[in-house]
Amino acid sequence: MRLLVLLLFLVGCTAAPPAPAPTVDVVTLNLWNDQADWPARLGVIADTLGALRPDVIVLQEVLQDSAKGLANQAETLGDRLGYAVVFASVDGPDRAKRYGNAILSRHPVLDTNWVRLRPLTDYRVAAHARLDIGGRPLDVVATHLHHTMEGGAIRAEQVADLLALLDQTAGARWVVAGDFNVPADAPELSPLADRAADAFGTLHPGAAVSTLVEALGHTPRRIDHVFAGPGLTPEAARLVLAEPVGGVQPSDHRGVWVRLRWP
Repeated sequence: MRLLVLLLFLVGCTAAPPAPAPTVDVVTLNLWNDQADWPARLGVIADTLGALRPDVIVLQEVLQDSAKGLANQAETLGDRLGYAVVFASVDGPDRAKRYGNAILSRHPVLDTNWVRLRPLTDYRVAAHARLDIGGRPLDVVATHLHHTMEGGAIRAEQVADLLALLDQTAGARWVVAGDFNVPADAPELSPLADRAADAFGTLHPGAAVSTLVEALGHTPRRIDHVFAGPGLTPEAARLVLAEPVGGVQPSDHRGVWVRLRWP
């Protein structure tokens, strides 16, 4: 009898294994505005992202054009997925045509900000959203940097601007994602890369992959990135929306999906 009581006592004292640290899934995708067959592409993108159910989706080249009868593409996608939408553009809300970046979240949005990136004639923005991920705040910045190969100095200015936005708004955990138009190890990105991990590159060093679709005339390069700030550890990463579905190419960029683990 005493042996049975002792065994029961020992079982009761055995500590349960610690719960695994939570993760956050992020996708970034250049939407290619309304090029090609947008309604067909929207269906493919929505189906794929709906199956993935990432916590956060970062979009670039988001277009709204009332003259064409085109609703804001991020809001259309967000409505289909049931995600909150944060959209930022240099074009004011009273303009018929607006072009910019967006953050979609399936978690509550606590705060938003945005900033124009220099030079102002380049019409670039960085959008910020603070999200409540299961009770943990996560700051997300979406951006799309200058596109010309010789524009490294311009991109350097833009990186400085988005880092200033981060310093003003972000807490302990943050992510910067988007279309940077250069590889993650480009010199102009080093101020960001020094503070954050290129999630895909960390997990697939030296991988010869392209986020640009070669069949649409692009030179293969990996220029779409998710940078994970301090304390967020890249756990998995892959390309998504990479191939045609039913003859429909989702975009001229492939999406990047990453899973980050909290501390």
